[in-house]
Amino acid sequence: MTTSAQHGGHLRGGNSPAPRKKKRGGLTGWFTSASGILASLATIVAAVASVLAAHQTSRADQLTIIVRQQKLEIKQAQQASKSQQPGNPGTSGATGGAPAPGATYLSALQPTVDNEDLRSGPQVMSAKSYPDSVAFYCYPADGSGQPAEAFDVAGHSVFSAVVGIPDDTENVTSMDETVTFADQSGAHLMSPVTVSLGHPATVRLNISGVTQLAVTCTGLNTQTQQTANGNPIALANARIS
Repeated sequence: MTTSAQHGGHLRGGNSPAPRKKKRGGLTGWFTSASGILASLATIVAAVASVLAAHQTSRADQLTIIVRQQKLEIKQAQQASKSQQPGNPGTSGATGGAPAPGATYLSALQPTVDNEDLRSGPQVMSAKSYPDSVAFYCYPADGSGQPAEAFDVAGHSVFSAVVGIPDDTENVTSMDETVTFADQSGAHLMSPVTVSLGHPATVRLNISGVTQLAVTCTGLNTQTQQTANGNPIALANARIS
């Protein structure tokens, strides 16, 4: 006869499986996995943002270089345009060009008095080239009162020139040359102009009513204080208008 105890013992017998315990931590593991995924996504997003930022920086640098090149090209084009305009100095230091309307270079005229071997052509003073110039030897008026050179300027009102000693003149480092401009009667049109090697002077005269522009020159050795004539003097880009 089977008792209750035996029955109960049989029900709890060693061959019966033990009740399973519920596992803990399942929800915690899910959160851990989710956090890992989010961290990975954040890393990926940061990497993508870094790549995009690097690309944008590179693109900005390229645009900056292009803009600089364009500015340089524009500046070079402007300089080239200016150097080709009449009367503007070019890259070689040349100064000259076509005269203004109604103006005439003395280099295009025949002198009315030529006592000191007038020569027409380019002259260089203080490293600047003046293509339309005249030059002659520095001497004062002769015993008869004739100037070194004279030009017919009737009908014109302005004379302009750069007066100086050409750069290729030898043995004139201690030389001053004083140039005088006068009219047909010998009256001075301005105070005498004194120049030296590397120190030319710009001259602009009112020649209204003047028919003959007379030019004379006197040289002085500044070391000996003795007169020293016979060296060249230039009227660079000399013109009348």
